[in-house]
Amino acid sequence: MSKMRLFSAVVIAAAALTTAAHAQGWGGQGGRGGGMLGRYDTDKDGKVSLAEYEAGRQMMFQRLDADGNGTVTFAELDAAKQKAGDDPRAQMMLKRIDALKAADTNGDQAISADEYKAAVDAEFKTLDKNGDGFLTEDEMPQMGGGH
Repeated sequence: MSKMRLFSAVVIAAAALTTAAHAQGWGGQGGRGGGMLGRYDTDKDGKVSLAEYEAGRQMMFQRLDADGNGTVTFAELDAAKQKAGDDPRAQMMLKRIDALKAADTNGDQAISADEYKAAVDAEFKTLDKNGDGFLTEDEMPQMGGGH
């Protein structure tokens, strides 16, 4: 798989996980405008900085790190999929969770905080289409129902 395809899979998975986490009440900031922008825009300036984005994604990492050891194992990712149960919206998003496993760059079947941060930073850079260092509503992933 090419690096670009692999990265695209990570971006999609991360967006899906954030949306699924919100659907399950796993965090997010809630707020102006709803959706990902509203959850990540903690200073409510209508845009999301890299620091805000990293903080929002860190909440997701902490939720997935069920044992709190600082890594998200593939087993924890699989458990998150099972936890979604019969909720169709969460199931729809979590079916892409396997793509997040691409963030495991050293092949140890776990995603360290550093691997996750690298994936998040790369995701931010990809989403920031105009390169201004901020994400606006039109740059944020749009997932089912604006969440």
